[in-house]
Order: sequence, then structure tokens, then C-alpha cells
Amino acid sequence: MRKIKIQSILAAVAGLFLATSCSSSFLDTDPTDAVSSEKAPVPENAEALVNGAWYNLFDYSSTYANIGYRALQCLDDMMASDIVSRPKYGFNSSYQFNDIAQSSNGRTEFAWYLIYKTIDNCNTAISIKGDSEELRQAQGQALALRAFCYLHLVQHYQFTYLKDKDAPCVPIYTEPSNSSTVPKGKSTVAQVYQLIFDDLTLAKDYLKNYVRSGDNQKFKPNVAVVDGLLARAYLLTGQWEEAAKAAEAARAGYTLMTTTAEYEGFNNISNKEWIWGFPQIPSQSDASYNFYYLDATYVGAYSSFMADPHLKDTFTEGDIRLPLFQWMREGYLGYKKFHMRADDTADLVLMRAAEMYLIEAEAKVRDGVALAQAVAPLNTLRNARGVGDYEVTGKSQEDVINEILMERRRELWGEGFGITDILRTQKAVERAALSDEMQKTEVDCWQEGGSFEKRNPLGHWFLNFPNGKPFTVNSTYYLYAIPQKEINANPNI
Repeated sequence: MRKIKIQSILAAVAGLFLATSCSSSFLDTDPTDAVSSEKAPVPENAEALVNGAWYNLFDYSSTYANIGYRALQCLDDMMASDIVSRPKYGFNSSYQFNDIAQSSNGRTEFAWYLIYKTIDNCNTAISIKGDSEELRQAQGQALALRAFCYLHLVQHYQFTYLKDKDAPCVPIYTEPSNSSTVPKGKSTVAQVYQLIFDDLTLAKDYLKNYVRSGDNQKFKPNVAVVDGLLARAYLLTGQWEEAAKAAEAARAGYTLMTTTAEYEGFNNISNKEWIWGFPQIPSQSDASYNFYYLDATYVGAYSSFMADPHLKDTFTEGDIRLPLFQWMREGYLGYKKFHMRADDTADLVLMRAAEMYLIEAEAKVRDGVALAQAVAPLNTLRNARGVGDYEVTGKSQEDVINEILMERRRELWGEGFGITDILRTQKAVERAALSDEMQKTEVDCWQEGGSFEKRNPLGHWFLNFPNGKPFTVNSTYYLYAIPQKEINANPNI
């Protein structure tokens, strides 16, 4: 595993460009903290610069538990309602809201550095002068990736747009940084979203003629990916009609899984539902480590990510996802949705057609479309999963929205949407431990081992914030803190 020292963002973004060469099969990478003379930011190297940005986003590491963007997806789900952390190594502190919200925490520094360094790499590619089709397509991918990074920032460092669009959020950088760059102050939530929409609009134009050469190129954004990011951004900003249209466009050409076998493992980028993902090979597999080594089914793993048994109870008999649950050692409930391949690699998912069906349905319901018509995308997904239509007779708009949000929790479990869905809907984390009676009925669930474990039955064992108060809506415990090093170094923040 590579180890790279975390620095403050002011030092980090000053001239930090990950340079790579491109391979027809995958990424041949040569990461460095400075662009070498033969890989300067010129049109011929634009694609290599974008590939390097991708490599940085997913493979940059500070510890074994902090490896690229998948680590941020893991902690986002650990902070929410549907994953139970065994008290072992791996995101236990996130489960207890004891890391990312603290400005002095190493994971907080990692998250900030990871995203802003990637943005700076994208800025380098975007700044290149030229008018060739190849350059424009590389820049379109850089714009999509920069929008993705700012979408991450705006969802994690301030409350939702629909709560307060004028709240101060994070700095915006759109030019490559160097030693003379003046550090920026915070832009508002609305200003960050405006940049996101501007980037995605331009990216869509630049990528209109781009066609991927195969599934192993799914890490490269195309128009479908841009539409998917637009659908997310429109949903987050309450632009319901636009969200539904963008989601429908993004999922076009991608079909839904209909069998348990297609679902199990969830580790192959050629999966027909995957719109966007990151492939892994044995020589480039650091990014696989975060979730798959910690998942419940991998022999020899820490098995830190367990399913909340209460979530299992929300599935309907016949659902193709239901057989993926299994009781694990010490009475925990595992979920075989994720699993490493035989070569200890696993491709990473970033966007699927299923999410787009759910965005489309939610946006239509919130937009006031007749409920029977609005739930059609939801029912398409439910039928693919072996479940009948959701009956809207006698249901209110709120009832239907709650069902769609519940389906998001079932469908997108482990994919990094846990805490951001709670933030955008202004809900509170919900956790409950299994009662003694439920344990005796279901299975002998008491953990074995030390006295600490014996006190805690199956189900959630951390049920309040670290200050002892109950989970509430719009809590700062849900937000990422700006690192203390950045605060110290940037007088404008």
C-alpha cells in the first residue's frame, strides 16, 4: 500500500498534479506530487492528466482505512441508520460520529485533501488551451469530475440547499493552484451549486460525441454520467421536473438486474446496471480494500460492515435481494451484496440505473404528478427485484415519498448514500437495538468475546450522539469539519 503524507490544503493544491500515461485496457499510473517536464499540461497530455485525477481520487491513501473516495462512501453509510459496526477495526469511529466532525481528526484532513487535490488536477486539464475534439472530450470528463467533487463538498460541509441556500459552505477554486495562489473564503451553497450546473452543462456539450470503448472504460464520464449527476443536483436543489428528466435520460440503455445471482458479489463493472464505476486489477487494487476487505463475507476480513436486522425486516418475501442476508459469526447479520473476487479485487460502483429510477419516481411525486403515474419508475424497479407494484390507493404524497426513501435504503445499501440522504431530507438517524425477546426468537445473537461485546446484543449498539443526546435533524455531527490545518493556514476561511 502506498502511504502519502497529509498536508494542509494550501500546501497540497500548490502545483500538485497526478500525471499518468494512458493504457487501452486500464490506467497505467505513475503518481507524483508534481508534473514532470515530459507530462506538462499541454493538449496531448490532457487525457493523462484526467486519468491521473481519477487515480488520485480512488487510490490516494493516508492509512489502510483511508484509501480514496470509497473510504468516504464507507463512512457516510456508517454514520447513518442501516449499517451496524462490529467493534473492530474499520470505520468504528465513523459509526460513533467520532471522526469526520472533528477538525483535528486525520480522516477529516484526508477527506479535504483528497477532494481538493482532485479538483486541482481537474483545473489543470480544464485550463489547457486548444480546440481539438480529443482535448474537449478530456476536458468534458474533467468538468464532470470537478462537478462530482463539488457535489460531494456541498452535501457534506453544509446543510441542504432547501434549508438555507445562502449558508457559507466551502471555497471554490477553478484555476490551477501554485505558490502564489491566494486562499479563498467560503462560497455559499447556492454558488457551489451554480458552478456544478455550469460544469455539467459544458461537460455535456463537450462529451456529446464521446463513446466509451468498452466496460473497462466506465470510469470515464460520458453523457449518461453527466445526466446522472444533473439528476442528483436537481433533486438536491428541489428542481423536480428537471431531476426526473435527467434521471430518465441517464438510465436509458441500462437494464435492471432480475436475479439474486446477478446481485451477489456486486464487484463487476460490466454489470448491466452500472452507469459509472471504477475497475480494479490485482496490480491496482488499493481502492478495493476499504469496503470489500471489511465486508461481512470475506474470509479473513475485519467484517466491520454488518446489516441492521431491522432493515432486513423491511424486505418482502420473493425479493431477489433477500437471500443475500446471512447470519455471521458472533450473531451479526451479513449482507452478501458485496464480495471480493477470487483475485482479491472488486470493481467499485458510482452510479447505477436503479438510483435513476428512484430519483425519477421521487422527483415526480414531489412535483405533484398523479401518484399512480409518478410511481411507475418505482414499480419498474420493484418488479425487477421480484416484488409487486406499490399500491398508491389511499396513500398520501408523504406516504409515497417515505416508501421511495425506504426503497433507496434497501437498494443503495453500502453505496455511500446514507448520511447524505438524511441531510437532504432533513431527517434524523434512526437506530434501534434488538430486544432480548427478538434475539431469542430470531437467533442466538449475543456476541462472544470480551466483556464489552457481551454487553451489546445484535443490532445497533451506539444509539446517541457522543454527547449523549438523541439523534436529531440537521445536526452538525452529520457534517464534515474543515481541517484545523486548513483553518490555521487560510485566514480567509
